[in-house]
Amino acid sequence: MHALFFQANKEHSHKTTMLQLIRDRAQGIIVWTIVGLIIITFALFGLSSYLSGASKAIVATVNGVEITETDFLREYQNMQQRLQQMLGKNYRPGMFDEKAMKQRVLEGLIQRELLNQELEEGGFYVAPQQIASTIQSMPVFQDDSGEFSTGRYRQILTSQRMRPETFEYQLARDIADEHLQNGLKRSAFVTEQEFAYIQQLQNQQRKIGYFTLPLKYYLKNIEISEEEIQAYYEQHGNEFKTPEKVSVDYVELKLEDMAKQIEISDKEIEEFYQRHKDNYKIGEDRRRVRHILITVDNDMDDATARAKIEDIAARLAAGEDFASLAKAESMDPGSAAQGGDLGMISRGMMDKTFEEAAFSLKKGEISKPVRSRFGYHLIRVDAIEKAKLRPLAEVKEQIRKEMQQEQAEKHFYEDIEKLNNLSYEIPDSLTPVAEELGLEIKQSPLFARTGTSGLFSNQNLVAAAFSDEVLKQNRNSELVELSETDVVVMRLRKHQPASQLDLKDVRELIVTQLKDEKARKQANEDAAAAIKQMQAGKAPAEVARAYKRKWQLVGFIGRKPEKDEKLDNVLRKTVFEMPRPQEGKPVFTTLTLANGDAAVAALYEVKPGEPGSDPASLKAEKKQLESRYGELEYSAFMKYLASKATITRNLDLTTEE
Repeated sequence: MHALFFQANKEHSHKTTMLQLIRDRAQGIIVWTIVGLIIITFALFGLSSYLSGASKAIVATVNGVEITETDFLREYQNMQQRLQQMLGKNYRPGMFDEKAMKQRVLEGLIQRELLNQELEEGGFYVAPQQIASTIQSMPVFQDDSGEFSTGRYRQILTSQRMRPETFEYQLARDIADEHLQNGLKRSAFVTEQEFAYIQQLQNQQRKIGYFTLPLKYYLKNIEISEEEIQAYYEQHGNEFKTPEKVSVDYVELKLEDMAKQIEISDKEIEEFYQRHKDNYKIGEDRRRVRHILITVDNDMDDATARAKIEDIAARLAAGEDFASLAKAESMDPGSAAQGGDLGMISRGMMDKTFEEAAFSLKKGEISKPVRSRFGYHLIRVDAIEKAKLRPLAEVKEQIRKEMQQEQAEKHFYEDIEKLNNLSYEIPDSLTPVAEELGLEIKQSPLFARTGTSGLFSNQNLVAAAFSDEVLKQNRNSELVELSETDVVVMRLRKHQPASQLDLKDVRELIVTQLKDEKARKQANEDAAAAIKQMQAGKAPAEVARAYKRKWQLVGFIGRKPEKDEKLDNVLRKTVFEMPRPQEGKPVFTTLTLANGDAAVAALYEVKPGEPGSDPASLKAEKKQLESRYGELEYSAFMKYLASKATITRNLDLTTEE
């Protein structure tokens, strides 16, 4: 970029706050998400805070700063949604331990607050220019040609109902968080001595032998009595039950559904289009300009600079070439050599007076002397590029949806309050609230505590369906927030308690289980007996033959399998955990392989590894190792912050059923 642009921004950053700069650059528009930029997902204002009113349950405090139940539940739901997106159709609500997930979310919120406080105390901040350039570079705000679009900004603002101050503060904080984390993680290093030692360990070779005792040989000879089957059934009765299930009646209030019911006429759409044309422009108005600058500074006062620029203006009027005069006379070192060429500019990039003059000129026109904070300019416009307005026919349906959404939002939160109040005041029926709000009472299929597909894969909804309020008190549920624009209230339709399965239905399962247990026990006993014989001095090959097996003398193996090597991974891991042989005597152990077979293994010798010979591979390995060290450094730093902080936790508020 040119010196003029840099100098303008430099002075602007000294005189303008970060929030004001973003408003100047982005014209007051904010973002609804920064996907891929921030490391920690931040929570913005949601429906929960609207509903909770003045009451707020506290799940934790960090040096006196409160983390509310609303914050926690929002982040917990975000985590569930991320898991659903990652796993797709394989996701099941019950596949993750709920208590562990909630604990992880809580600790994440605590760490975030610890980081924020450390940044505040340390005076970390993000340069205004970085905030502005970050916003302008995000694809979510760019048009089809890849250019930043003010119209797109405005659309997002309209649809997301966000406050600029909230976003701007949080964006700055999250970028600072990222910088701090990266600074810690990238400060880690590995010395050459450490790397050489780790190479020896990683490339270590171990000489081994083994034989297996296949489980299938033991299974063939095992008999299970009826008494054993009956006893197992009685002792493990809880394992042989159908799961408890419920079916519910429910009403769903969804902003999207409300919007679809609103009629918008073609006339209203056209009027909206005329009022908001800037929203539907592709690209921005831009101009290619040249300028000649005579600076006003300690070496040249205003009157002298003014006289000089007027003299140049007269020479231009007499027919001299603008570019030639710029090269000879302009005092802008960034553009003079290019004949004063500043390239394409758009609004918000230049000094305000310079910009106003440039955008008032026609193509080929030269301005009168323009005074900016830097001095006096003569400006010529070489090209004009107008933003393109998308035709009404192209954006008609988009506008219809925007208007429907806007009108629906006016009543949505009022309807939420009605839904919440009516379902509480009349707790034994959904009919009054359905009639009042024009909602359909729907029925769910039977589902267990692990949930089911569709709507009832949402864990918050499932938890509410199995709550005491619904299940035991037969009342309407509390309002369940599926998203900021989608809420549900339900009541019990049918309850199917867990029931004991008959023995005849699970007999084969029990037989299989008992046979497997007995076979494993016998195989492990034989493996232990085999080791005793080897330790007493009997040759491994002879011991293996006694069990009608063959001793496999594998030789040296590495931590990673070679090509076409088919050694069991559990066996490989086990022998690299065994102690080194002393005085040439092998070390023996028993283990269970991945397929359930028992095995006896011997470790004969350990040979230090040699470093790799490929410089590129060594460099990549060292970098990966430093990355691991960096993660440990960051983890230690967070533990340090926690150790000097006063933290209270109250997770009981969020685990009650």
